[in-house]
Amino acid sequence: MSKKKEFLEKGVTKLAFSFDELDPIRKLHFNILDENLPPEIDIGIKSHEDYSEEFHDVRMRWYFAKSPDALNIFRNVLDGCELALSRDIIGSNKITMRVVQANIIETIGSYPTGRWHSDFFHEHLKRNESGTMLTPLFPFQTYFGGLETTSAHRDDYDNYDKLASIHKYKEGEAILFDGTSTIHRTQSYKAYPGDKRILVCWQFGCTRKDMHSILNKIGENNGDPMFLNEHAPV
Repeated sequence: MSKKKEFLEKGVTKLAFSFDELDPIRKLHFNILDENLPPEIDIGIKSHEDYSEEFHDVRMRWYFAKSPDALNIFRNVLDGCELALSRDIIGSNKITMRVVQANIIETIGSYPTGRWHSDFFHEHLKRNESGTMLTPLFPFQTYFGGLETTSAHRDDYDNYDKLASIHKYKEGEAILFDGTSTIHRTQSYKAYPGDKRILVCWQFGCTRKDMHSILNKIGENNGDPMFLNEHAPV
């Protein structure tokens, strides 16, 4: 089965690539931690919300691109390696299917049972018009949680758990899934208090003109800016 067909039929597929291609994003991560970023590389920080008692002690951060130059680091890595295939898989036009948001997700220690959700939701956003791709940024411990998805329809809440599948993360392999129709969550796991589980996340959106207001609204709701401009040639 082709990657595109798998994505359309199952809502999720996986792409292999060279793990070394992530070096520019690793350098960005170290510069963030060292507070050594040039002014044009603007990175925002979000923390996990406490939506239940279990999550009061969760230490999770999203380092997200807030400027075009910051986003271009993620775009250039993607466009310069095998991961560029992702823009051919989602939607019907590679030119308008763009990385509109990107971030580094850092979780320290364990993670409890999360809530099911979709990343991009709007009443006018359809299946195969958005996507999310996740992959480990650094060597990944076998006991870290993977990605849990469900084949249940978003309105079929009672069957989310019953129809769930777990996708393990691997170094040099990215998991690509539909950003709207694929309901998912982080798989619960136990880890040592100082363990860091770090993922790279690219968010894709179909940037036809009629989609601009929809994507910008989603960006407002998520708290991340949306970048709808074309990808620069690599």
